Amino acid sequence: MGGSADRPPRRCRRDRGSATLEIVALVPMVMVVLLLGMQLLAVVYTANAASQAARDAARAYSLGQSPVSAAEASLPGSLSLVSVDAFGPDHGVRVVVEAPSFVVIADRDVTREVVMP
Repeated sequence: MGGSADRPPRRCRRDRGSATLEIVALVPMVMVVLLLGMQLLAVVYTANAASQAARDAARAYSLGQSPVSAAEASLPGSLSLVSVDAFGPDHGVRVVVEAPSFVVIADRDVTREVVMP
């Protein structure tokens, strides 16, 4: 009864450390995915803030106030305003905001346009 069937199978010496190598290979991929996810969230956050800044700037422009000051006041401190352009007879405003960068990407500018009747 005490044969070799009671013992767990022996592991080969070649398998030792393979889990460590798998973890070492997996960590950089996980980090890249996390950084890309953070960048996506930053762009979405910037797009939302730029939309609100464009609405506030268009409202200020329609009331005869400075659209640039309204857009700057509307943006959170972590975002930087690139430009504000007022256009048309219907009080249109185009706002460009730069998104924060976690990953090197070519264009981080988010543009939103609002026309206030």
